[in-house]
Amino acid sequence: MAPDRHVPPARAHDGLRSRQRRRRLQRGRRVVVAAALALASAASASAQELPAAGSVPVRIDIPSIGTHAQIVPLGEDDDGAMAAPSDPDTVGWYQLGVGIGTPGNALLDGHVDWGGRLRVFGLLRRLQPGDPFQLTDSDGDVLTYSVAWTRMYEADTAPLDEIFQQTSDEEVTLITCGGAFDPAIHMYVSRWVVRATRS
Repeated sequence: MAPDRHVPPARAHDGLRSRQRRRRLQRGRRVVVAAALALASAASASAQELPAAGSVPVRIDIPSIGTHAQIVPLGEDDDGAMAAPSDPDTVGWYQLGVGIGTPGNALLDGHVDWGGRLRVFGLLRRLQPGDPFQLTDSDGDVLTYSVAWTRMYEADTAPLDEIFQQTSDEEVTLITCGGAFDPAIHMYVSRWVVRATRS
């Protein structure tokens, strides 16, 4: 198997920028997703005005890539971006959006690597349509989802309205970094996005 190309220097920063304006990179921190979730679109704006609905996800299991991790609730950082998990082996859930087990699009992010090795979403790019995974909520209920599509976008031109849009179906979006690492700006140039629907 070819060596993984997605392992950057340990101080790498991850990010997904808003199309309205570039988010300043925060030195000394790692940011998985630097997209402003207060988007100027009606869909994302309405999502932020509503309180979180659905159940709180606490665990994710993706058997096909060997991912089994705790999920922690996160809000926004000082730049208005979705905060990144402080533990690179946990997954973050955007608690200002919707939960699971309810119509809408629950947003989960995780680090692709940290400290020179792959982390919780390090193999996310290997997921294929139809692959199942499970989310466990705070009541212990296990919900199964099936991958609908997986795509890689350039960070500066990613279709944020599509990625963050709320829907009438029960969906989950998984996000991590991917593509080439640019040492000049200390970040990856692309993002892996996986959309899944409840089975």
